[in-house]
Amino acid sequence: MSNDDSGFTATNLTVLFLCGFATLCLLAIWSGSLHDRHTRVPNCKNNLRQYGIAAQNFHSQRSRLPGYVTYFGQWIPGASNSHPLNPNADPNTLIAHQKIGSWTVSLLPYMEQQAVFETWTTNRYPIAFTGGTEQQLTSGKAGRGFNTDAAPNLYYATCPSAHHDSMLQAANSYVCNAGMYESVRSPHFARSMSAANGIFNNKLDAVDVDGDPVPVGPTLTLDDLTDGVSMTLMFTENLQAMPWHRAGFIDADDLRINDVDQAILYEPTSRYTQAVVWHPESSFGTPVKPIHRINSTFPGTALEDLQMTPTNAADLARPSSLHAGGVNITLADGAVRFLSETVDYRVYQSLLAPDDANSDAPLEDWTLDSEPFE
Repeated sequence: MSNDDSGFTATNLTVLFLCGFATLCLLAIWSGSLHDRHTRVPNCKNNLRQYGIAAQNFHSQRSRLPGYVTYFGQWIPGASNSHPLNPNADPNTLIAHQKIGSWTVSLLPYMEQQAVFETWTTNRYPIAFTGGTEQQLTSGKAGRGFNTDAAPNLYYATCPSAHHDSMLQAANSYVCNAGMYESVRSPHFARSMSAANGIFNNKLDAVDVDGDPVPVGPTLTLDDLTDGVSMTLMFTENLQAMPWHRAGFIDADDLRINDVDQAILYEPTSRYTQAVVWHPESSFGTPVKPIHRINSTFPGTALEDLQMTPTNAADLARPSSLHAGGVNITLADGAVRFLSETVDYRVYQSLLAPDDANSDAPLEDWTLDSEPFE
């Protein structure tokens, strides 16, 4: 028998090689995961920056700011009784309807989505009902019966940190500043949309369930932001935001035109589904409800599992994200900042109210005299 003093055998070397290779793979996976976590916030900020640029371009062209809900026209089947993009559509699905959408629709042409914008704004294309083998319709959270070509998933509309159902149409993470909360049934609803209380207001000439006209908000420009564009919030995040095309909890049937003279019905939740609001609460009067604070949730429900409903929409119209410690925001000057979830509620109210001195926010002579951003 001979003694082998040469060191490692071929088997030893193979085992060491495999162990080393496995270690390198694990390090690569860990590094990639770490890199992914670090890039999610910048990607979210880039998305919000694009919204800020789009809003400024909209303002430059229209000399005003968008509304949180807007009427974009109607679609009525032509004499040929056919769908221009879906000739095989069932004629029974070619139903006249109104086109009512959120602020995101207004910004589509400034976000390289001209084709989708034309679907919403020209009478050539329907946004709902026309199903068939060549045209799928939305369902569930995206609302029943909208055409998917009018509600596509937009690459900039979701935060990479947010978790969305892969099958969801028009997934959305971003929301606008809709100002002060006030019920549409309140006599103070019009005042809640004043230039001092918020930016995005109602642009839909409609009636409530009783047939009474719903106030339309004033025309606002960047010059109306008395506190300054660098101290006024325009956009932020909300994990509970609804799909970008759905202005409130409406379905296609709610847009159906049954009579050429029928009034448009205002959907009360349209102010909250793609927006944030501030509530007139403070430590000096009505206490601030915990659910109205940044990154808040209900007891026993994880933030990422919380779902917006018609009942809780006004409460969940506040900023939220899965970023550690706060949310990203876009200011009216286009700058993107990070806002801590622990800020005083008055800071939040002040950022949403463009004119603290004349707003209805219960600030009690308190003023935001320095940037509260991280």
